[in-house]
Amino acid sequence: MNAEELVRTMRAALESEREAIRRLDREGVTQAAATKEQILTRVHDAPASERPALVAALSDLKIELRQNLLLLAHARDYLREAIELCHPSGRGRLEAKV
Repeated sequence: MNAEELVRTMRAALESEREAIRRLDREGVTQAAATKEQILTRVHDAPASERPALVAALSDLKIELRQNLLLLAHARDYLREAIELCHPSGRGRLEAKV
């Protein structure tokens, strides 16, 4: 994987993750996280001579990675608030079926 492929693949994973977060789609978020983990494993397993370029390419994605992290944090907080509204004791479970 070269740096261009890495960035393209990671951007696609981040976009999928953002969409899953917006839909509160746990499975989609989990899949995107798995994809990101696979990408990082490939960077780690890349030959030492290729790794600096791959790491540099990933640094270009810091802003997008932070944005998704922020969205995840907000989604978690919104869900926590919804649970508290439904079960003020905080002991209830919020379940939804699509």
